[in-house]
Amino acid sequence: MAQGNKFLDISDYDEAQTFLDKQLDVRFTKILNGFIPIVFPMMKEVLGPHLSYYWTMWQSEWATDLVFPSPDALNSIMGSLLRHAHMTGTSTHVLRYLDRPLTMGGKPDARSKNQVLTRLTDFNDGIRVRHWVDKNSVKVYNQQNVLRIETTINNPGKFLVFRHKNGQSVDDEKSRLPLRKGVVDIPLRAKISQQVNDRFMDDLSTLKDQSPARNLIDQITRHQKQKGRRYRPLDPTGKDRELLQYLSTPEFRISGLNNKMLRQCLSGTNFGKNITKRQLSAKISRHLRLLRIHGLIRKLPKQNRYQLTIKGVKLTNVLNAFLAASTEQLLKMAA
Repeated sequence: MAQGNKFLDISDYDEAQTFLDKQLDVRFTKILNGFIPIVFPMMKEVLGPHLSYYWTMWQSEWATDLVFPSPDALNSIMGSLLRHAHMTGTSTHVLRYLDRPLTMGGKPDARSKNQVLTRLTDFNDGIRVRHWVDKNSVKVYNQQNVLRIETTINNPGKFLVFRHKNGQSVDDEKSRLPLRKGVVDIPLRAKISQQVNDRFMDDLSTLKDQSPARNLIDQITRHQKQKGRRYRPLDPTGKDRELLQYLSTPEFRISGLNNKMLRQCLSGTNFGKNITKRQLSAKISRHLRLLRIHGLIRKLPKQNRYQLTIKGVKLTNVLNAFLAASTEQLLKMAA
């Protein structure tokens, strides 16, 4: 069952997703070149044999749809969800969603000319919250029983991706370069767009989590085994507290983190006290491995960087909330 460009119900979601994913394997340049003899049959005579079209994508939209059992089931949370999306749409969050650089302190750079715009409007039969930066945007809205998170890219050059340079051999090492408008970068554009959607949904998912914090704490305060080796539990309120708190630095949520970044943050703390830079580097490396074992961070592909998992985001949020709360507030919550 469909309405407009949305499916309200699908009998086999896995099969449908597999079909949609095949779009990324389409050779768009070959398909578009096939239209040239029809629309411009005299191209070689007019332009010569050495010129060809460079096919570009003016705008792209990449959506992630969450299908609810009924419109009522979705409408029951839409008010709270949209307020959450609007109130948490601070400049720092929006810049992080759309992969714009932040300072080491997780704040917008004072020299930056990025303008952040947020709009809350009626949309079809629902309501939409949309965040804009540099002509690119991410939005969330509802229609019938579908909650859609969608990234729109008009200015792809604001995103950096690993790709070959123009004319470079496919056997050469890729470099981190701006995303291009050309259709050849459609798979990379899709990957970037999904990452923006995921970051936005990660923040939306923190709206309401009824699972007790002890469930999360219990998981990380147990020994873990991997490949026959036993790893110690984490101590979130003791010796691992400072490290875990720094993991929630806003800049790390988008750019990832590495040993050097953590050394700069932890060198003046109890975690890094009375040890040399080399010893601190080795200590952080051991802890990065420990955090991966406990599922709090994951390694970014082809980079010496790590990023918080959903589990890591939840744990650092719980820890920061606990440490910021007064004794009176905690006693009221426990009552």
